[in-house]
Amino acid sequence: MIHKGHTYLLAAWVALIGTLALCACQRTAGNEMEAWAFSDDGGASWGLLGADGQILMPAGSFRQQPSSVVGGMFSVPDEEGRFRLHSTDSPLHPVSPRSFARVGHFFADVALAQEEAQGPILLIDRRGNNIASTTQYPQYDIVQMHNFSNGRALFITSQGKHGYLDTRGNVAVPPIYDLAYDYHEGTALVGMNNSQGETGFQLIDTDGHPKGSVRLSGCLLDTRLSDGRLLFKEQHSGHLGLLDERGNVVSYLPESVLRASRSSHRMIVTYTANGAGSIDEEGNPLIPALYQDMRVVGDDRMAVYREELWKLWDADGQPVTPQAYDSIGRYLNDRFAIVRQGKDYGLMNREGKLVGTTHTQIAESPADRGLLPQVFTIGKGEHTRNVPATATRTPHKPAEPTSPTPIQIEQKDWREVARQHPFYAEAIKVTSGKLEETDAENRRMILNYVEHLRTSYTTKDIDFLEQLFSEHALIVVGTVVHAAPQEEKNYLSPSQVVYNVKSKREYLARLREVFKANRQIDVTFSDFHIMRHPTRPGIYGVSLRQQYRSDIYSDDGYLFLLWDFRDETSPKIHVRTWQPRMQADHTPLPESELFNISNFNLE
Repeated sequence: MIHKGHTYLLAAWVALIGTLALCACQRTAGNEMEAWAFSDDGGASWGLLGADGQILMPAGSFRQQPSSVVGGMFSVPDEEGRFRLHSTDSPLHPVSPRSFARVGHFFADVALAQEEAQGPILLIDRRGNNIASTTQYPQYDIVQMHNFSNGRALFITSQGKHGYLDTRGNVAVPPIYDLAYDYHEGTALVGMNNSQGETGFQLIDTDGHPKGSVRLSGCLLDTRLSDGRLLFKEQHSGHLGLLDERGNVVSYLPESVLRASRSSHRMIVTYTANGAGSIDEEGNPLIPALYQDMRVVGDDRMAVYREELWKLWDADGQPVTPQAYDSIGRYLNDRFAIVRQGKDYGLMNREGKLVGTTHTQIAESPADRGLLPQVFTIGKGEHTRNVPATATRTPHKPAEPTSPTPIQIEQKDWREVARQHPFYAEAIKVTSGKLEETDAENRRMILNYVEHLRTSYTTKDIDFLEQLFSEHALIVVGTVVHAAPQEEKNYLSPSQVVYNVKSKREYLARLREVFKANRQIDVTFSDFHIMRHPTRPGIYGVSLRQQYRSDIYSDDGYLFLLWDFRDETSPKIHVRTWQPRMQADHTPLPESELFNISNFNLE
């Protein structure tokens, strides 16, 4: 059945699902995440900390940070930044002399890799030998792949078609879909467009056989099953509910729920006007919705955010331990979770007790457990992003995302940027080799994101903007008014709050109207500069001149972005300011009045 609607949904409606209380992907036995990289000297050297709490390799074993261990395999970068494969059978010695520009986790006794950046994508075995390559399929012109989930690797062709390879490199599901998402719990969500731009969605098994169709319309869909359920939201009414793997509605969540997490351990975190709480899959309340935030972190274990700290509770809302932390991760195999208190990291058991010693760093990424895809891209063009699904007939307005799944941004080779390119001067700094590694990488990411920011207006990519700004981002536009919203007000000193201040929600709502009203929007950048904060690591200011033209409006002004890289897994923009180049008296805005990083209170 075909449903009318947008074929280009909210860029990972997982974003819409709030806290992202994701359950771990089902993996083949023996291919679970087994160890994290850890450091006792602030990242100068590394070891491996087993998921059982035991030291697999002591701190100081590796000069460069190794990947997490999955399926008994991990990778370690050499001094040139190329990755070599290692096995837990002999951790200090590579399994082969071969090295890669990029290599994925061994989720299915095989992994994806690229010998050269943006070169052909390879399927390799545990000795680093080729099993297959994208060059074997010139008829498809594969430009992007995701690492394996449920024994299937999603691939995308240059024509924007989606299909799946198996672990031997065979095409398990041909690239016939206009939208498709990674397999989870043996099921994938796929969509096909008709000539009118309408998209119909199905749920398929790992052989590509239909399990069922999504018969709803006017709804936003999550991109994957969790606990056998697929979350949806009616756009017209705002009502949330759950589908089964055949696309049938099995339940609706209480009407007071504005947004919700995926089901995890049969529990769902809900957000109402009163705060965060939890319910079971039938909608029965577990913990009242009275708290700042909440996450399912394990079977019968919740992390509850109160007074700027996280505490461990059980599913009935009873504290497991009085200890509070700056962060609490999800339990691996329901045994240990990574916690952070100040600058110290440790492992906490289900009883809320720390096990072993603390460390200056324990490196964990959602990609280690398959919660985020590892994306491999060929070439230098902008390829189709794997964005979620809208069903279509509209019962409700989208909920407000809190922790979206990061969008994969094309990693450009900035060494090849032309002299006339507006980013040329900053690109030369990044590629000069004179910057600290972390600083250079942050700046490179800023270049990639700002380039995508420019094109997001042309493509009307509201999803990208949704994820780029922090939830309480301070949006300063135009000329005169006061008061900044919630936490972000602290970024501006009182004397600077003299502009029209909008919340992220207000700003994006206005942008949606602008995108609908204009057939064509063109944005160009110039005078681009990146400023690293002199005393606050991870904070950057980006200033540039922006010229904007649309069907019904044009302007010319100065854009400033306050960028935060302190959470390396999810860089965010906390502040966006725009100032017109010309004042009301038709004189240029004085340079002394331009916003820069010194205008913002970062204490």
